[in-house]
Amino acid sequence: MEIIRIRAHAFVPLIGVWIATLFVHACVPAQRSQTRPVSSGHRSSWGGPRIDSRASFKQSCGTACAVPINPSTGELLAPSVSRTGQVVQKVRDAAEAVQGFSLLDRALTGAELDQVEQVLRDCVAQAHADVNDAYQRQEGGRPFKNGKFPNDSECRQVVGTDEAGEDITLARMLGNLKHIAAFACVSARLPSSVREHFTVEPRYKPDPKSNGFILTKRGHDTLRPDFVVHGTRNATDVQCVYEFKFPCLSKNKLDPRTIFGAEAQLTAYQKLSYRCPVAIVSPQGLFELRP
Repeated sequence: MEIIRIRAHAFVPLIGVWIATLFVHACVPAQRSQTRPVSSGHRSSWGGPRIDSRASFKQSCGTACAVPINPSTGELLAPSVSRTGQVVQKVRDAAEAVQGFSLLDRALTGAELDQVEQVLRDCVAQAHADVNDAYQRQEGGRPFKNGKFPNDSECRQVVGTDEAGEDITLARMLGNLKHIAAFACVSARLPSSVREHFTVEPRYKPDPKSNGFILTKRGHDTLRPDFVVHGTRNATDVQCVYEFKFPCLSKNKLDPRTIFGAEAQLTAYQKLSYRCPVAIVSPQGLFELRP
């Protein structure tokens, strides 16, 4: 998702209205959509190699990280002390710490993943409705002709320009705000038991050394999905990848995979993990990458 900076047109009041709406609704359970989304079912764990399981994203593993390890062999290093008993005890403590860390580094179960996906669907649908409503209610706002969402002509309306001087359409602006609202909603609603298992908008780049991916802050040829489920505090141990889409044009609403470039984007994201199909989450439900 691209954060855009908009200039020229006077719709700054929208931000204040949107913020008020967001924080009122972020902690209120959303009403389930009546549309039946595509269900992916329970995800089975992948039997292939893990991608750099020791690399971490803001990882904090406590005692286990303090265990001295020989960088060339990977063996635990006991400190040089005179008493054999102290050496044995320290090695035992180190082993227990590493064992505890291994137990913490886990993937979400099928039931937990189903719960996460339900929250994603609910939050995306709510963000879609809330931002559309907030835009129409802003001071000096322009109500949509049907009162609920913009039609194709309104979607194509230019509402400003970005820093590069490119036109920003209403569709692009609303999509940007809906992403922000959805991210806040998801962060507020997901239970504490899975909070160490997801990252919003991580950026990855290929790592030739591991034949996988590592985290990065910038650069060309990088991947930046909207929402990633991963191992405990380890965003490089990718389990599932989700992209949020808020189609504005009528031809894309029933199936967001028809948006130009969406299939290619999903195909690129699938390289991050083959443990479950990468999917788009839209107000209409969850849509997996077609085989």
